[in-house]
Formats: sequence, C-alpha cells, structure tokens
Amino acid sequence: MQDMEHLILQLKKQPAFQDASVLAFECTWDKLLHEIDDLLNQLGFVYFTYSVLTRGQINSSSEAHKQRWNEGSDIVGSLPDAVIKNYYKDVAHHDPLWEVLPRITAPLLASSLISGQSSVADNFWLKQGVSSRVYIPMKSKSNRYWFHYFSLFHKLPAAEFESFFSNVSEWLVPMLTRYHELLQVVCEQEQNPYIKSEILSPTCQQVIVMTAQGMPVKRIADKLALTEEGITYHITRAKKVFGAKNKTHLVSMMHEVGLL
Repeated sequence: MQDMEHLILQLKKQPAFQDASVLAFECTWDKLLHEIDDLLNQLGFVYFTYSVLTRGQINSSSEAHKQRWNEGSDIVGSLPDAVIKNYYKDVAHHDPLWEVLPRITAPLLASSLISGQSSVADNFWLKQGVSSRVYIPMKSKSNRYWFHYFSLFHKLPAAEFESFFSNVSEWLVPMLTRYHELLQVVCEQEQNPYIKSEILSPTCQQVIVMTAQGMPVKRIADKLALTEEGITYHITRAKKVFGAKNKTHLVSMMHEVGLL
C-alpha cells in the first residue's frame, strides 16, 4: 500500500479516533460498526467481523454449539451473510484456526497456522478475494468462558500482509479495543452468547434464579404452578448443559457467564 505512514497519520487526525471520552448514548451498534468498516477499508481490508466465542463452557453437543456452527449466529460485521453461513456449514470444521482460537491472547495471523498441502479454508477465502486473515482477541468483563474477537480479511499475500500488519498493529489494535469497549457498553447483554443463543428456556432460567435465592423445589413449583418433577427436570437439564456437578456449582457457573 502506497504511503502507508501518511495514511495512518491522516486517520489518527480524524475525530473518531481521538482519546476524548465518548458518551455511550451517542453511540449506536450500527454507527460503531460502520465506523470500524470505514477505518478498515481505508487500510485495504476487504471484510471484517466482530464475534463472540465460547470457551468450552457449553457442552459441544448442545443446541447452542450446533447453532453457532450451522449458522455463524454470533457474528456481525461486513462479511456477507451467505459467506458466513457457507463457511460455518462447509469449511469451519476443516479450519485449523479453531484448534487455537479459543486460547489466543494476542493477534493471530492465519499464515502462522500449520495446515495441509491443500487447505480447504485457504481455498475458500481465496474465492472470496481474501489472501490473508488476522484474528484479534478482545476481553469481556468475564473473560473466563467467553470473549470477543475481531477477524480482519485482507487481499495482500501472506508475506506482504505480515509486514503490513506489523506496521499498523501498534496503532490499529488499540483502536479496535476502543471500539470493542464502546460496543460492549451499547449492548453487552445482547451479545452475550449464552443469552443470545437461548441455551436455557425462560422457565429454566427462572427456576435457577429461584434456586440461587435458596428456595426449595416445592416452593418453586408452587410459585411457577409446576410439578416438583418439572422443577427437578429444569435443574437437571441446566446442570447437563453446563456440566455442573451440583446446584451450587451450576449457580456459580451461571453467574460467571452472565445468566444470573
């Protein structure tokens, strides 16, 4: 990219990228995503996504896990919906990225992954005009079980992109972190994967809330006009979804992921 240093200096002068505080009510989800897209386009990125990834808290056989892989339902950004769905349906299971992404603590370039001679993922992205990818993790308030990350897609070949990203990352990553913090202020609850995927029914959540308050099964059943067997069923199902050892463990885990 020509005159990259000049371009970065110009971008830094734009009001959106100053350090002055921004009131949360002045920001909207769409406005922030549009600003991110505009910034990345000026740096030559063809697409970006902002995503939520759960780290092993939900059992892999759960409906929430299946939904994420079947639809890419935790992803927003400029990548077309059809591309996202095709990737999750046909490619994600073959992408070595997913073996390491849940554990990254710093930007990860796809070119650093070890893949086979014929990479299904690389071929898929090449067809979308993408030669290089980088994944940048972002912390959430509770970073134990889930976190956000930016995926950036560029047309530069891997070798050129590594040099390019090295030049811009010191400035770009803090900027994306700033946007991430604003996005969380706007609608953190809506982006919580455990809430968004509705892994527990409203009734099940209500049962666990009452359980967390110390109410016995019989009283919960009376309050909700359910049988004691029905209350026990909801508690057992929630423990199975989270892999909890007992009710105390379940309540603790649900606090961790923001359901209580």
